[in-house]
Order: sequence, then C-alpha cells, then structure tokens
Amino acid sequence: MSHPVLIIGAGVAGMTAAVELADSGIQTILVERKTTVGGNALDLYKAFPTDDCFYCFEGNRWRPGIRKCFYRSALLDQPNLVLKTNTTIKEISGEPGSFTVVLSVGPQYVDAAKCIMCGVCLEHSKAFDIVSPQCQPQAVTYDPSKADDGAKRAAEECPTKAIDLDAEPSEETVNVADVIVATGYHEMQPVNIDEYGYGKIPNVITQLELAQMLDPNGVAGGVLTRPSDGEPVRSVMMVQCVGSRDENYYPYCSKICCVFALKHANIIVLERENISVSVVYMDIRTYDRHERYYREAREAGVNFIRGRVQIVRPSTSGGVEVVVYDSLLDRYLRFDADLFVLSSALEAPEGGSEIIKALGLRESSGFVAPANPESEERVIVGDHVYACGTALGPAEVPESVTQARAVVSKILQSRRG
Repeated sequence: MSHPVLIIGAGVAGMTAAVELADSGIQTILVERKTTVGGNALDLYKAFPTDDCFYCFEGNRWRPGIRKCFYRSALLDQPNLVLKTNTTIKEISGEPGSFTVVLSVGPQYVDAAKCIMCGVCLEHSKAFDIVSPQCQPQAVTYDPSKADDGAKRAAEECPTKAIDLDAEPSEETVNVADVIVATGYHEMQPVNIDEYGYGKIPNVITQLELAQMLDPNGVAGGVLTRPSDGEPVRSVMMVQCVGSRDENYYPYCSKICCVFALKHANIIVLERENISVSVVYMDIRTYDRHERYYREAREAGVNFIRGRVQIVRPSTSGGVEVVVYDSLLDRYLRFDADLFVLSSALEAPEGGSEIIKALGLRESSGFVAPANPESEERVIVGDHVYACGTALGPAEVPESVTQARAVVSKILQSRRG
C-alpha cells in the first residue's frame, strides 16, 4: 500500500484536498496548528462571489446550485482521513515519495470524538469555548491560560468524560509519499504603520475585525458599535492598500482586498440602517466577476474618494477624525467616522518559512513559489510536493478550491502510473 498524503493546513484548500483524496480511497493525514479547522473562513462571514456562508462551497461546477458544506462533511467519520488539530510540523526528512515527518502534537484537552457539546463545561468555566457554531470538529476547546476553579468541576461533571486537564504534548512520526502545503495567509496587523493609529486608536480596526463584527454569530451579534464606548456606528470609512503595494512593507497587490472591502461596504449600506460608508483608494481592483460589487456599492450610495489619507486622530465626538487629500478635486477633505477600517495586506502565515525551508522549496514574498516559474502548473512546488490556495499567495475561495482539486488530480494521476 502506498504511503499516505500529508496536508499541512486545514483551511478551505486543505479541507477540499483532504476530503476529495479520502473519498478517492487515499489515506490522508490533515494537520492543523489550531484547535479547530476552517482557517480564516471561520472569521470571514459572507463569501464572495456567492454571498453565502464561507463554509459552503461549490460542489459541482456542472450542476449550478449544488453546494458542499464542510460543517456536514463528517471529517471525523471518514475512514481514510486522520485529522490532527493543535499540531505542527517539527521535522521533515527522507526522500521525495518517502518522507518521514515528525509531528508536534499539542495537549488534547478535549476529546472531539467524545464531546457532545452539551454546554456543561461552558457553564462552569470561561476557559472552555466554542470557536464557532460551525467549528469542525464539533467540540468545545480549552484554553489553559484562562483556567479557573470551575475548570476542574467541568472536567468532573462532563457526562462523556471528554475533558483531560492534565493532557501533555507529544510527538508522532509518520511516513508519507506526498506533501500538500495549504498553510493559508495571515492578515497583516498594521501596528507599525504609525499614520493610521492602529493599536493606539480603539476605533481603528482591520477588515477581518469588521467581518467578525458583522457576523450575526459573532460576539457582537452583527451589531456595529464603536469599540471605544459601545455607541452605535453611524459612519464608516475604509482605506485600501494598507501595507500592500508598498515598498516599505509588501510590494505586491493582495488581490482580494478591494472585493473584501466592497463586500463589507454593501452589507453595511444595504443590510444596516442609517450607516454611511466611504472608501479611500488609489485604484479599485475588482477583477473578473467581482466588478458587480463595485457597481452595487456605487448604486447603494457608498462614497468613493480617490486620494490618500493624511491625518488620523481621535475626534472630539468619540470617533475618528480623518483628513484625506482628494486627488480628483485637488483639495483636502475632513471626515468624522465612527469606525476607520484598514484593508491590510495579506501576508504569509506564521511558520510558513520553516516549512518552505524544510522541504527545500522556492519562496516568493514569503509564500510558496512554483517549482518551475515558467510552467502553468503552479500547484507543483517540488518532487512529490504540492501547494494550493493562499499558500501560493492571495487568492479567493473558488480559486483555492480549484487549486486543491488540481493537486488531488495530480496525485491520483501519479499513483495510477
């Protein structure tokens, strides 16, 4: 029997590849450093271009309307798939086609196979949490840094004995034939870009933080309020290309930031009452089918200002005072916004460079680069090594899914030969 396939990262691309490989009869090991799978999809609220749940993906391109929900994909019940959460890669050695991988498995405080999400532990201790109603595995998580007196009682009263507060980290060695890098991306935290005041002015947030506020299942319940004082938001200003297309930070375009911002702008003006939205930009890049977001935003009354932000500071009204140079009007404009939202660059994830080095791969701006830059087969990044989704750079969900399927196809073809 051939060795299994190892997939590093359980976001959109990683889960797509894992499920389709397992369904094809290939033994698959899916490794995720967090305690639940889904990656950034858990925090992005609505997906573009479909505007539905980020956990619901196109199931069959030849049958429009047929959807695949990873919430119901039964990852734990697939016999060909082993899911390892809270796990990282410690070491990779061996030869292509026969890799030896040492996994660092974090403490498994909650046995996902036993947890029935009854809520007993949540009542006793704040150390237990449900990351998302759509989390996979369907189990609570435990944060030892928040341990309190109720945690021990929760473990004692757990009806299925799924909680082990004394769990210890461990190591495991696996042999695999192929490796798929699906490590995703990270939203840049612009704390070093002083002119925007992020981290200093409480009402300055990022697009990902805005998505979490807009999500009805989030902590805010979908209600927009100012982080500084909890007052209702009546005006939102967004600024594009924060840290991207910038030689001081990331020279590349993050590709989906404009669509991400326009999606949020449309949600606010069309689904919330009496909230105005302005967008400061130098270029709006809505490629392919996403042009509709720009048209809908203009028709809905979103104010677009071509220019650059000059001043950001707290306002006397409790919001954020923003001074913008409008390059079309050739004048300075002053605004008072309740929320100032930064469309930050999408950067390579934490730990990504170590994996690139361990596998001897090429690197581009921190992301994985194709083995042959002149080839159209971007997903082939090494001998028996593949990459898909935003491990290769900024990408939207359909693109990530397509790349994951391309990787699956390549592996199946190689094993038939």
